[in-house]
Amino acid sequence: MSIAKSGSGAPAAAATSDVGLSMEDEERRQANIAAMLAGDLTVSRNSLMPSLLTVDKDTTTLKKPFKSPFPNASGVSEGLMKALLARKQFKPFSGGKGTSFKMPEVQVCEAMMKHSAPYVEPELPPGVEELVLWKSSDDSSQVRVDNMLTKFLRPHQREGVQFLFECVNGLRDHDGCGAILADDMGLGKTLQGITLLWTLLNNGHPELGQEEGGKIAKRIVICCPTSLVSNWDSECTKWLQGRVNTMPIVDASRDEVIDSLTRFCSRANPAQVLIISYETFRIHAERFEKPDTCDLLLCDEAHRLKNDQTLTNKALGAMHCKRRVLLSGTPLQNQLQEFFSMVDFCNPGVLGTPAEFRKKYERPILNGREPMATDKEREKSMERSADLSAFVNGFILRRTNDLLSKHLPPKVIELVCCRMTPIQYQLYEQYVQSRAVTNLLLDGKKKGGQTALSAITTIRKLMNHPRLIYDMVKSNKTGKTGFESCMEILSPANFEAPRGVRAMGGPAGWEQMSGKFGLVARMLELLRKNTKDRVVLVSNFTQTLDLFTTLCREKRYPCIRLDGSISLSKREKMVKNFNDPNCDQFVFLLSSKAGGCGLNLIGGNRLILFDMSWNPAGGY
Repeated sequence: MSIAKSGSGAPAAAATSDVGLSMEDEERRQANIAAMLAGDLTVSRNSLMPSLLTVDKDTTTLKKPFKSPFPNASGVSEGLMKALLARKQFKPFSGGKGTSFKMPEVQVCEAMMKHSAPYVEPELPPGVEELVLWKSSDDSSQVRVDNMLTKFLRPHQREGVQFLFECVNGLRDHDGCGAILADDMGLGKTLQGITLLWTLLNNGHPELGQEEGGKIAKRIVICCPTSLVSNWDSECTKWLQGRVNTMPIVDASRDEVIDSLTRFCSRANPAQVLIISYETFRIHAERFEKPDTCDLLLCDEAHRLKNDQTLTNKALGAMHCKRRVLLSGTPLQNQLQEFFSMVDFCNPGVLGTPAEFRKKYERPILNGREPMATDKEREKSMERSADLSAFVNGFILRRTNDLLSKHLPPKVIELVCCRMTPIQYQLYEQYVQSRAVTNLLLDGKKKGGQTALSAITTIRKLMNHPRLIYDMVKSNKTGKTGFESCMEILSPANFEAPRGVRAMGGPAGWEQMSGKFGLVARMLELLRKNTKDRVVLVSNFTQTLDLFTTLCREKRYPCIRLDGSISLSKREKMVKNFNDPNCDQFVFLLSSKAGGCGLNLIGGNRLILFDMSWNPAGGY
């Protein structure tokens, strides 16, 4: 804050508007003007809060470089420097035309050029062999996986990388350069994909179709769900130690997305890997219809492409990119049309047209599975099914997590069935005997605001905790909930804490109103008291997560909650915080509908599925 003074030493008034000035202010204003005209005006720099802050008299503190308050922290934000260097333009907050600029060389060296020194490939640990993916016909050249990655690959991952490399370079016995890696969760599909992209970016040979000195891939696009964009960026940085230039597009405005895609598709593009969500790609797909905009397309959670009629599938399929890798740990639900869609996207035309596929494979296979099928039809069905499996196994690789049994402690799965508490039983009986539910069961039509699906959802909420029913009845204005005869049970005295009591969830012992909620509450208490375990707790309902959040606050359990209200920029930080062994975390509350697929919650060793979906195809 600056205060002007006249030559006489008396404080001079700061310049103000002519409107509404008092006599005293006007006199001070005139003194300011007179001192300025006489050249006798001096300015001193004083602190806005003198009791807390001080201002150096001889230096301008605003020009000093930023210094982090954390010990041993970098003085330069590498993420910000990376974004600025990629854009090479500063756009003022007030809008308008951007101004080009050049970052100071010292800052570039500190933040971005840490890997500019010649790369020295690390030595492999004893007993680990090099992974050679291909050799030239005269054995003079070879394509080998960088030891930086080889030392981390397990046997099944080495096999997977070899398989993917052969597929995308057309070295296997099928038409096309695509592959589907359908390993179970936990087998390292992400690491195998990163190993492949790094190998393609750094290797090439004329026998593989490249010019002398050229690389197999120059631009790679990773397409994934929105919630996994940041995760892929951090995984690339983790495994490749920052040696690949990635361009993740997340939480960006439309103008920023267009600017990023324009730079990625240009010849002077500094980024090698674009990480983009399915939704964003679909909106801006026309920018990738030109040749040479992508040399490898890698789709994560690729079961989203099982319907060839969706706009996303059509947009991705229109890309001029023959090398396509699909990653998916979710098996298809025995729908041959979905299977055909994924295979045809991976290797277009390899199974013929949809009509040819139906005639040759789908109809004979399905006819042989009918209860009234003849022996001849069953025999033909098995024959066509075996032929189809043998053919697609050339570019589809699926392994189960039984491979991890040698590396991880045994996984124990327990299905616990809990009895209803008396209050749950009373509410359940009166609900199923209500007029709305009775009429619904008799004719199957919507009665009293109830449908079959909404009735099932209501019962699921009741099994989670009666408080959910109380909140539903309390917020329902029409009163047609099926619990009209339960108002004595659903009184505030049973669900709300008395005045003056600081309990947040309700009266004392509120967590024991539900059989399974009370069981989980007791489990958490014992685990927190006697172990160092970390728990991932999953629910379909955010209202249930609200109750668990309240329980954790009352019991002072450190917890993290991820649901649909959490922004994408915060999700990755929350996952890292939970996985960090140095952070005091205990419970990770996760909504199953919040895009939790692909999250690596390696910090947790116990998983509680509190309410599984009633639909097997939409479960976990």
